[in-house]
Amino acid sequence: MAKGRGRAGTHTSLTDAARPVAEALERHGRVSRGVIAARVGAKGLSIKVMKLGGGLRLTVVSKGSRQELHVYGITSERAGEILSGPDFSGYKLNFADE
Repeated sequence: MAKGRGRAGTHTSLTDAARPVAEALERHGRVSRGVIAARVGAKGLSIKVMKLGGGLRLTVVSKGSRQELHVYGITSERAGEILSGPDFSGYKLNFADE
């Protein structure tokens, strides 16, 4: 795997909703898998993208859980291009204001 791409950190758990998102982004940058929250009352799948200093924070929400992913080496525009593909048609994509 090329330097600067793939999984960052040692946390390996992913929710079913976050797995395809993390796998797609790991092909283009580094993804650190973050906290999983249970008992989330969402109605559908969504991804919120927020710019952080040096990277992005993506929050992937499904009917029963929420997981944060920290992404490095990808701009928010590039993340939008990747997550706008047909594999993510079931997700609502949101970009947070700075």
